Amino acid sequence: MKALFLADLYQLWINFKFYGGFLIVALGITIFSKGDDSLGIFFPMYAVLMCSMMGMSLMQLDEASRWSVCAQTLPCTRRDQVTGKYAVTLASFAVTWVPFVLIYAVLAALGRMTWQMMAVQSVMLLVVGMLAPALSLPVLFRWGSAKGRIIYLAMIVLLAACVGGLLTGIAKLDQIEFPELPMPLLAALAVLVPVALFIGSWVLSVRWYEKREL
Repeated sequence: MKALFLADLYQLWINFKFYGGFLIVALGITIFSKGDDSLGIFFPMYAVLMCSMMGMSLMQLDEASRWSVCAQTLPCTRRDQVTGKYAVTLASFAVTWVPFVLIYAVLAALGRMTWQMMAVQSVMLLVVGMLAPALSLPVLFRWGSAKGRIIYLAMIVLLAACVGGLLTGIAKLDQIEFPELPMPLLAALAVLVPVALFIGSWVLSVRWYEKREL
């Protein structure tokens, strides 16, 4: 398990040096932005989304080099292989998410953004960073990178259509009175839901990959 994790980290270092340069640029732009303007939102969101797709890129490299087949001869289970990909994805997300949260905290302390906005944007980055791999990785482990990418894109299109339909129907919901939830509860749900989906995604990936014929 540890060897698989280190091998994936080494693969990331060799093949994704461009991402490190982009991350530095994104951090610099965020520092000199107002924090809650378009630059302070777009670049952190895009950087976190890029890091969340590292697992997908690693799986494509594994299949192109036939590593996914050769790995079956090693003294490790398919559960270990799935866990390694999820661990690398989580590590790359943390390396991206934590610096942006620290920058937001500094900007809030300097009065360049409110603490409430700092918390909201940090949670938004968390949701994006958790949901993207939670949706993509099980599909890739089940159908492979070629078919999996197509299915994943179809899921994104369907999700976007559902969100568009929801936004279209918001006007009809104005007359409905929804119970007001306290902010601490909303914040807890915003954090726990994507984390729970990420864990559930790992469970599903393990089951699907163990049944897949390579």
